[in-house]
Amino acid sequence: MNLPHIAFVDSTIAGLNAFRSARELGCRVSFIEPRDSSFLAISSADAARLRPHLIHLHEHLRIPSLGGDGLVDALRELGERHGRLDAVITTSEAAILPVARAAEAIGVLTPGANALENAVFKDRCRAALRRAGLRSPGFEVISEDQLLAGQAPRLRAPLVVKPTRGFGKQFSAVCRTESDFQRFVATLQDARRQSDPMINHIVNREYILEAYVSGSLHSVEVVVVNGDVRIYATTTRYRSRHNELLEIGYCMPSGLSAERRVALEAYVREVFQAVDLRFGLYHVEVILEEDGPCLVEINGRMMGGVGPQAYESVSGQDAFRWLVRLHLGEDITPDPAAIQGAATVVLIGAREAGTVSGAFTQARLDALLQRHGIGFCTLNLAPGQALRRFEGNVSVLGHAIVPGPDAAASARQGQRFLHELDELLGVEVAKYELDPEAGH
Repeated sequence: MNLPHIAFVDSTIAGLNAFRSARELGCRVSFIEPRDSSFLAISSADAARLRPHLIHLHEHLRIPSLGGDGLVDALRELGERHGRLDAVITTSEAAILPVARAAEAIGVLTPGANALENAVFKDRCRAALRRAGLRSPGFEVISEDQLLAGQAPRLRAPLVVKPTRGFGKQFSAVCRTESDFQRFVATLQDARRQSDPMINHIVNREYILEAYVSGSLHSVEVVVVNGDVRIYATTTRYRSRHNELLEIGYCMPSGLSAERRVALEAYVREVFQAVDLRFGLYHVEVILEEDGPCLVEINGRMMGGVGPQAYESVSGQDAFRWLVRLHLGEDITPDPAAIQGAATVVLIGAREAGTVSGAFTQARLDALLQRHGIGFCTLNLAPGQALRRFEGNVSVLGHAIVPGPDAAASARQGQRFLHELDELLGVEVAKYELDPEAGH
């Protein structure tokens, strides 16, 4: 039988679930893993976390790099060996641009590489929004060398500084004062030195400085088919009390009023038109100010973390199946009304570096999860285990999905769970503030 053949390139830990979804759809599944910049290597050194997913593969290849012609050559060889290659897919932020270019080279469905670059490079995206007359903060771009040499930016605090192409809040900061900005610059070189070499390889050294925008933070999850932006979920994102750049949780659905949600969704459709992205699954983050929405960023891949699992828990729909079917050329039309009830994803991370209590046991954690009605949790800790300070997605200890009858109830339950987790772990975990602007 000549099965549809899917090649996945790199992955997040959560994105490995797409392998099973593709197999269940009757596909031949290949996986290409780069050695130089793999998100899997950054996310986990524990091979045991990968094995349950690798059983769904027909073939697992490793290549030195996603750069040069290596990826295109590997894809062509796969297609020749199996008689067909129908789709090339990634859930990895590091791989989205190389995969788009390679997919164009071999002639399978893909977002246009140029349009994708204009969306995910933050400076190019801001410029496109400005040309289209859409709401967007003032910005400027400055190199890392210029920052370290003491070049003063034109923009003044409050501002946000981050790489023009990065992920997971690496080398980023909210600077409410000029002192905050100077502190960011003073610690940047050490932060780069202490970082995983793969992260330094992925995150570029050009920085965008943006005027600070206040309001509630949301995401919009979209499928784009032939330029038609189809929204299947919105969320309200909850920021850390100790560092507002960091997200500690998010609730699906958003709990926004119909009027505010309609304004949010209309703006996102205009954003996609401005950057000319006409195909794919995307995770878009937006701040809702009092007088309207303002883009934070477009992520050039579907929602990450355990977002797909949270979505399935409230809708019964597998977004990974949509990802596969979309790349096989099917017309995907999600139903926003499929969402029933609510789910809050909480990110678990240590407020400061510390050690797990010697009294911690899995049985006590299971009892806590049961008390809060939590059936999904990825936390895997041991007594005495050293914990890193939570500073971004790479230092998250685990996720839990907290169900509830509505967005506000689910978010409050997630907050109570985090407070009780402090005592169990013997360390303070990062907490979020509920968002009254979103009705929570």
